[in-house]
Amino acid sequence: MSKGDNNLETNHKKQMSVYTKAIICLACFIGFFCIFAIPMGLGNALNTLMNTAYNLLTGTVFFIMAIAVIAGAVSELLTEFGVVALLNKVLSPLMGPLFGMPGASALGIVSTYLSDNPAILTLADDKQFRRFFKAYQIPALTNLGTAFGMGLIVTSFTLGMGSTMKGNVFLAALCGNLGAIFGAIISTRIMLHFMKKAYGLDLPALDEEVEEKADALHSNHKGFLHVLDALMEGGKKGVDMGLAVIPGVLIVCSFVMMLTNGRPASQYKFAKIQHESANGWIISTDMIEIPDKGNYLLRIQPDSSVAYWEKKAAEDVDPSYSFANGRTFEEGETIFVKLPPSGFGDNENNYKLILYKADESTSIEIPLTRVEDGEREFKGEIPTEPYRGNAGEGVAVLPWLANVFSFLLTPLFGLTSAEAIAVPVTALGSAGAALGLIPGLASSNLIQVSDMAVFTAICMCWSGYLSTHVSMMEVLGCREHTGKAIISHTIGGLCAGVSAHWLFVLLSLL
Repeated sequence: MSKGDNNLETNHKKQMSVYTKAIICLACFIGFFCIFAIPMGLGNALNTLMNTAYNLLTGTVFFIMAIAVIAGAVSELLTEFGVVALLNKVLSPLMGPLFGMPGASALGIVSTYLSDNPAILTLADDKQFRRFFKAYQIPALTNLGTAFGMGLIVTSFTLGMGSTMKGNVFLAALCGNLGAIFGAIISTRIMLHFMKKAYGLDLPALDEEVEEKADALHSNHKGFLHVLDALMEGGKKGVDMGLAVIPGVLIVCSFVMMLTNGRPASQYKFAKIQHESANGWIISTDMIEIPDKGNYLLRIQPDSSVAYWEKKAAEDVDPSYSFANGRTFEEGETIFVKLPPSGFGDNENNYKLILYKADESTSIEIPLTRVEDGEREFKGEIPTEPYRGNAGEGVAVLPWLANVFSFLLTPLFGLTSAEAIAVPVTALGSAGAALGLIPGLASSNLIQVSDMAVFTAICMCWSGYLSTHVSMMEVLGCREHTGKAIISHTIGGLCAGVSAHWLFVLLSLL
């Protein structure tokens, strides 16, 4: 075979290799998107993806940018006037043994605890901050900062649950914070182990020339103008950081939220009972407000908007009589209606319950059937809410996986019920969304104050890391190590939850 024939055969094999990769890529892409398109419908899946990304852009990204600008301005001021150098000297004996990081990294912990994960990025972009680090320590800032993200918000939320839950919420908040610190140590240490192999121990984060230039800047103070210059320069860096996180947040977080969220909630604020008599007359109540908690027996009068909500059974939750948000029904939930002995006609058929959204423009009609041996008692089953392509909808794959492994996760965290596992799973994508699940679980008596310690630790330590790790590692210039950062933080979050649980158990015995 000639040399030309060999070249042709080699080129043909390369071309086939490219085609094979393209086919595999296309198959994986279609398979992944089918996870959303099959249950939601292709049009709804695309609309939900776009609407979710838009909501993240307008609600989350701009919030992150605001945090980055403020944090950037403050960090630049502190570094310009030597505060970071002082923190590095004073706190190195503490941060080194615990986290394996310079003392200056404590400023990153404070900034993220008071705000959110990306606040540490503006610090990491500051050359005067970086000069205290080795190259292998820079990627670990993602794990360190994320472990304390939204710490103040999460802790305040836990303390606020004291008005609705029995028990020592202060102890739960304390154990949760201690658990998050333990999880941060584990996550950061594992990440440093990976990074030492990638960068070595001696490579500095900045070269010598930049370090000398940074030191020289400290001797050139200009009074109040120097303060303004530092604030403006740090703010500009914050804007750059805010822009840099946009692709990661919109792409990754959109899919994570769609994998976490389920069908749209069947939330209705008003109800109306209608009855068609034998002669065709329609008798109807006025609009009746629906409480926001529980599954209750409704006693109504015709031509009235007055309703009395009672327990259907002894194990039901007491009605809240709060009508602010309406009622969120579970899939396939049954609502009971108790009618007066007269006023609605003698015909026992053609009763229906009409539920209205808050704007009264969207409604569903539910046939009511007579309960056997019931004294004019009827029931209707709430239908499954259809997908509409709105933001916040999804296929709930991650909660499904959590239920599959609930036999392990529930005792691991010491949770009161299997339903409570939804909080840690939701924290993978959004700590704020995870906190939003807690009041509903508390009102249904599915969690206790001991669970709040676990929730505090995990919502702090994980704080939506699946959504932010990709963009944070991209900004730090360490995209190739994103997988290691996620693995490290997954282990750290699990350790945070377990340690918070056992700390609460032990301290409760004292």
